[in-house]
Amino acid sequence: MSWGDKIAIKIADFTGNMVFVWLHVWLFTLWIGVNLIAREFAWDPYPFNFLTMVVSLEAIFLSTFVLIAQNREAKRNEIREQLDFEVNVKAEKEILEIKGLLARLERKLKK
Repeated sequence: MSWGDKIAIKIADFTGNMVFVWLHVWLFTLWIGVNLIAREFAWDPYPFNFLTMVVSLEAIFLSTFVLIAQNREAKRNEIREQLDFEVNVKAEKEILEIKGLLARLERKLKK
C-alpha cells in the first residue's frame, strides 16, 4: 500500500466519525458567528461565499478520499472472496471423498 493510500484511508476513517461532524458544526458556527458580529471587518460577509467555496473544495477532496478507501476495501473483499471460494472447493472435494468412503463401507457392511 502506497503512502498516498495510507493517508487517504486515515482521512476517510477520520471523516467517517462524529468527531469530524462536531468539529465542523463548531467551525461553521464560529465562522458564521464571527463574520456576522464583525460586520465591516468580516473576512467573509454574508452570504459567506468564501465559506461556500471552502466547503465545496472540502467535499471534492473528501469524496475522493472516500472513493480511494472504498476501492481498497473492494480489493480486500475480492481477495477474501477468492480465498473463501478455494476453501469451499477443497471442502467439497473432501466431502465427496468421505461420501465415497461411506458408500464403500455401506456396501461392505451389506455383504
